[in-house]
Amino acid sequence: MMNRLSPFLIVFLGFIYFCSPGQTKVKLLPSNINKPSINYYAPFVSGDGRSMLYLHDYTDDGSHAMMYATKKTVSSWNDGVEVHKVVNKTNLNYRGGYSLSFDGDVMYFSSRKSGLGGFDIWSSTYTGATWLAPKNLGAPINSRENEGDPVLSPDGEYLYYMRCADMSEYRGANGCRIVVSKKKNARWSEPIDLPDNINTGNSQTPRLLSDGRTMIFASDKFGGKGGLDLFITRKEGEIWTDPVPLEFVNTDKNDHFVSVDAKGRYLYMAENTGRSSQLILKLIPKEFQPTRVMRIQGEVTDAVSGAPVDATLTVFNIDDRDRLWNGPVGNTGEFTIVLNEGASYDLSVSSADPTYMFYSKVYDLEKLGSRDKEKLKIELKPVELDTYFKTEISFEDYEPVLTDNSTFELRRVAAMMRKNPAMTIEVAAYLDLYKADSIKSDPDLTEIRIDSIYVERQISMTIDSMKTTYMNEEDSTHIINEDTTEIHSDSIQYQAIKELEIKYVYHNDRTEKESMAVKEYLMERGIEEDRISVRTYVNDDSLWMPVSEEEDQSEGKVEIRRIEMKFSSI
Repeated sequence: MMNRLSPFLIVFLGFIYFCSPGQTKVKLLPSNINKPSINYYAPFVSGDGRSMLYLHDYTDDGSHAMMYATKKTVSSWNDGVEVHKVVNKTNLNYRGGYSLSFDGDVMYFSSRKSGLGGFDIWSSTYTGATWLAPKNLGAPINSRENEGDPVLSPDGEYLYYMRCADMSEYRGANGCRIVVSKKKNARWSEPIDLPDNINTGNSQTPRLLSDGRTMIFASDKFGGKGGLDLFITRKEGEIWTDPVPLEFVNTDKNDHFVSVDAKGRYLYMAENTGRSSQLILKLIPKEFQPTRVMRIQGEVTDAVSGAPVDATLTVFNIDDRDRLWNGPVGNTGEFTIVLNEGASYDLSVSSADPTYMFYSKVYDLEKLGSRDKEKLKIELKPVELDTYFKTEISFEDYEPVLTDNSTFELRRVAAMMRKNPAMTIEVAAYLDLYKADSIKSDPDLTEIRIDSIYVERQISMTIDSMKTTYMNEEDSTHIINEDTTEIHSDSIQYQAIKELEIKYVYHNDRTEKESMAVKEYLMERGIEEDRISVRTYVNDDSLWMPVSEEEDQSEGKVEIRRIEMKFSSI
């Protein structure tokens, strides 16, 4: 079962846990969460790190009540509030079998209060003040078997959970396997089992991390320290690597209810600190941490009214042209997403009103630096006529060929023009830092201009009775009369003539070809030719080029190529 380890995971086996300078190995959650002499269990933190569910036993009958807390500051939490009884059924819910969506607005949990049979998976939405009445996810998520421990992928497209032969509110579960369902057209598909190297007889409590491909789960069928131990696996392409035990956290007790936020540095878990079970953060060894992610929190409003906009958010992985998100932002106008390190992404937000301009941005996350979080305040506004707007359109190096990310932007423009049949557009190609030379001294000098000019030259003529000889002024040869070696200056006449000369100039002005490439792509997307005009602006000694205010015009500025557009009519 564990004899085929990927190179990525082999290092885990020989890993000796240590704490780097400046990093705390264990952090205790604050005292307003961890109150003395009260036992706390099963923390689940949302991917954005701003919400948390957990259990405590400070109840009249000693049962475990569900609590909900939100972040107050970067390092502190508001007091926990007990979840409403409409959800918090201690005698019906599977203990610890809950999770939160990435933004913390939706709770998924396991309960046997009614449904298709045994324990089913339910969801409840948080309104900002309370949790709404739960809804059964129905078939095919639920079945006649027992379903529990659901966890949603960060993009909301996959639901991982366990199906078990036996489940009890407090005695745990047995005979479990982990399954996954994909959302298609707002409906969940028939779930499929994860491969045999993960499902070996009692695999449960899946926790998909924020990179969408690293999973922690529990099992007592791999050997280990005793009871349920935690294991980690990663999806590489379509293959899940063989699980490796999390030795730094496993004990001889049941270890299963843990969670990790998007930063991926600490494991949220419960640990007996002597007098009681407390909620702690335990530093995750670097080799076990998920792929780094960029966390983006957005707020979409109407630029005119200032009210939230129920817009559509779309995100593509440019490198493999995979659509990661495509759905409504919601009535609050807020969204939270994560983008994995190692790729480039196209993000756009569009209003349902076709006369409103879209918002777009490209993220190049081939390598994340220290900045791994961004807040976007997006104001969608009506299309402004005869006003240029910047685009996310670019070209391949030294070629008037559109890059992959440009096609996403042009599709949005074409879609807007199709929705507005009277709309016309001007495409403007800009070049700053025009370069030219008589030879191809730079790979950017891809274009050739041939100049035909007339050059005036002086020629001289020596005339005598025996012989007439013509001499170019630049010729150093003496003109000699056949009968004498003397030169008779009085017999020399001068005449001006014009000669045709061809000059080749190598330069980097591809603006005309670039603007035409944009026009041709829009035509391929169904836009009539007469609705698209083109224009070029080149910054050299003889041409003026408008430049946006924020673009530096100081000496030594690097070359700037860009495409701007304006709507001429709508």
